[in-house]
Amino acid sequence: MEKKEVAIEGPLTIGGIKVYVAAEVRIGCTNSKGRLACFGTKKPTYTVIVSDSEKRAFTVQGEEVTMERLTEDVAGIEALLESQCVQ
Repeated sequence: MEKKEVAIEGPLTIGGIKVYVAAEVRIGCTNSKGRLACFGTKKPTYTVIVSDSEKRAFTVQGEEVTMERLTEDVAGIEALLESQCVQ
């Protein structure tokens, strides 16, 4: 059994700027010969920068991505960003 989801962490506030991190979280377990083995990983995927005037997203490699791509890849991020009152 393996479960995968993207979690949103933050914000870290620096001045008037908020920084969020989206990370892929995987958890898995297996049972073999009466033994249970579990594992978990957490891998950052996006960094989201939110200020009073704009919001921008970047991959961990530093490439800027559109808000449309971000909302497709990260469930729940659209509602979070809308709550920040940024246009």
